[in-house]
Amino acid sequence: MHADLLHGFHLGEVLIEPLKGQVTRSAGVRHLPPTAMDVLLCLAGRAGEVVSRETLLAEVWGEGHGSSESLSHAVSEIRHALDDHAENPTFIQTLPKRGYRLVVEPSFVADHTTSTVLALDPRLESDPGFFDNLKQRGVIETGLAYLIFGWLLIQVADIVFAQLHLPSWAGTFVTVFVIAGFPIAIVLSWYLEFRDGRAVVHEVAPQDAQRQRFTRTYISVIAALAMASVLVFIYDRFVTPLPTEAVVSPVATAGIDVELPIAENSIAVLPFVNVDQSAETQIFTNGFVDDIINRLALVPGLLVSSRGDAFTLAPNSASADVRKRLRVARYLEGSVEIAGDRMRIIVQLIDSSDGFHIMSRTFDRPVEDFFDIRDEVTELTVASLRVTLPEATQALSAMPAARPDLDAYVLYRHGVDVSRLPQSMETIAEAINWFDAALGVDPDFAAALAGKCNVYATGYRLSDSPDYIAAAEQACARALELNPNLDVVHTALGDLYRMTGEYERSATAYTRALSINPKSVDSLMGLGEVYRLQQHPDEAMEALRQAIGLQPGNWSPYNALGVFYYRQGEFLKAAEQFAYVVALDQDNMRGQANLATAYMLAGDFARAAPAFERAIEIQPQANTWINLGLMYYYLGRSDDAVAAMQNALALAPNDHLAWSNLGDILWQAGRFDEANDAFARALELASAELEINPNNPNVIMDLAWAKAMLGEQQAADYDIERAIVMSPDDPYGYYIKGLIELRGGDEDAALDALEGAAAKGYGVVMLAAEPHLASLRDNPRFRAIIGEPLARDH
Repeated sequence: MHADLLHGFHLGEVLIEPLKGQVTRSAGVRHLPPTAMDVLLCLAGRAGEVVSRETLLAEVWGEGHGSSESLSHAVSEIRHALDDHAENPTFIQTLPKRGYRLVVEPSFVADHTTSTVLALDPRLESDPGFFDNLKQRGVIETGLAYLIFGWLLIQVADIVFAQLHLPSWAGTFVTVFVIAGFPIAIVLSWYLEFRDGRAVVHEVAPQDAQRQRFTRTYISVIAALAMASVLVFIYDRFVTPLPTEAVVSPVATAGIDVELPIAENSIAVLPFVNVDQSAETQIFTNGFVDDIINRLALVPGLLVSSRGDAFTLAPNSASADVRKRLRVARYLEGSVEIAGDRMRIIVQLIDSSDGFHIMSRTFDRPVEDFFDIRDEVTELTVASLRVTLPEATQALSAMPAARPDLDAYVLYRHGVDVSRLPQSMETIAEAINWFDAALGVDPDFAAALAGKCNVYATGYRLSDSPDYIAAAEQACARALELNPNLDVVHTALGDLYRMTGEYERSATAYTRALSINPKSVDSLMGLGEVYRLQQHPDEAMEALRQAIGLQPGNWSPYNALGVFYYRQGEFLKAAEQFAYVVALDQDNMRGQANLATAYMLAGDFARAAPAFERAIEIQPQANTWINLGLMYYYLGRSDDAVAAMQNALALAPNDHLAWSNLGDILWQAGRFDEANDAFARALELASAELEINPNNPNVIMDLAWAKAMLGEQQAADYDIERAIVMSPDDPYGYYIKGLIELRGGDEDAALDALEGAAAKGYGVVMLAAEPHLASLRDNPRFRAIIGEPLARDH
């Protein structure tokens, strides 16, 4: 039977082709790796039977080879290809501690047919009446199904879009395309049954005919909605725009002195006081706060500050400071004390506008009641907020809270705390050891596996070692097998795939995370970056805008949107977003550095300089020194520029961009041998980065310039063209192309590229100040690009 299966078989409507490694569903064709296909063949050969994990390991990997994690990963790949779900399986059932069972009986390709024949029944020789035609072709069923589904879609959009803070036009768009799709669905339903001018009748059992008619109804409805959405989009874009509300920016300028609004349905949980100052109590204190934040985040309509933002404040901070930093209406604070086997937790809910207490409770219970206290505090908090919060927050999410073994939980919390220390390979190894210790107590502790997944992804970010990719995927797969609703795991996978250039898989992982938790800011920001890399700027900006405001006090979405505008060449818009970052946190080094860089590229050196200085004062970092060095370079202060780049390289000796910029500075200073050495080092480092992610257009642009400066003109031309194709809206690519063309002696091609850079937003002040373009300064076309006043002033 196994040999017959190799030639192809069906699982229901799904076609499996082992020799091609393909799984074909109505949604399309997916590839299944050889190991996973072998596991599926073993299960198909024993369909309906429980196949133990040991048997699968022995038959697929061989005796003594393979691992439990490898098998779990293979099963996860099969489920992904089949669109199966462990919690509600259609194909593969997991039997804990026993193995797996294929619940669908396979049928060989030769025995499987869904073909239909034209009517041969004498009763159908005459043409049916109009009403009979409607029934036979499923038009009535399609119409009713479409009306019901369309109404539900509009209702869901009306409720959900407001919660996700989507723009008002989104609801209008859904309503219009649902209405437009109705006649399309009717037409599709009629003509899907049209064959040679007459009705088609199936010679199958009545229940099969009913099922197939339902399938055609389903296809008609979905296809009509898809076609209508495309038609409405084209009409809106090219004919007459749909009515929308104007978007009003909360600030009028890109200055620093801005203030963000405070949402009434917002809350933060501050770090609790560790009364007895013991390490054990701190573990419980941090875990208690984290768990409360996670539980409150599940409440529909309630906006909760992230743990990272809340912990920028000290325990028992003044209400004015909480309101200014986190922009929340209310907050929880309290204390934890452990004496022997007893635990005392004090919790207070406070109004940030006046500091008055809304609720105060003391819990004096055994330590083993820790999880009960956590759940009671969450429910008590939501109950205390009901008077002021929207109706959607009247009930807590029905998702059950995890209650692991308390010893395993303590070990797991050790791992979490270590993973939040400044990241290094040492802290990563220590965190993994703690998570492994927790899994030693409870091997099915999904949160500990999720912790390993996140830490391994961080390890890859720091080391670029492929070993971390496989380890992260195995830990993630096992975590999702135990609990498929861990949105943080899907987010970690999205980050991992994005870093390795697998953008489709990354987008799928982020989307899955958002289907579980629509308020996942990290997933929205990751998805926005993936969309940008896939050259979908509108979708990227929309994802980033959705992230803003979901976690009061979180500056990261503003920063991400600022970076997006920066890469689009809209430097003043970028500065506006970075100003929000600084408004939330005056001591935010990244916000100050990004604000300075945006001002610099907009040509406002006067505002850039103090922001750079403030960023370095807060925390010296390589990127800040690099950008400060560039500003000195444009101002002609070569000694200061070299010193700044050397400071950057002292902090990040493997930063290819710092080496490339140092090469530019040394070249303009006439130190050509030193410049060539710097460019050679930049070329080596950029090439190494591209071995990990060959689809990073920004690194390819830097690589092209290093090659051009080292005399590899043809290779530089090839690389910069490839980078522009990958990121056609990035003005930096056209700017680098202009430099490369000029270095190659083609002045007209250089001017064409520089015109493209300016048109896409590259700062004309920067073009005017660029030393590499000095030979063009008397060229009329170049003077037209930069503007005559700018050419004289700079």
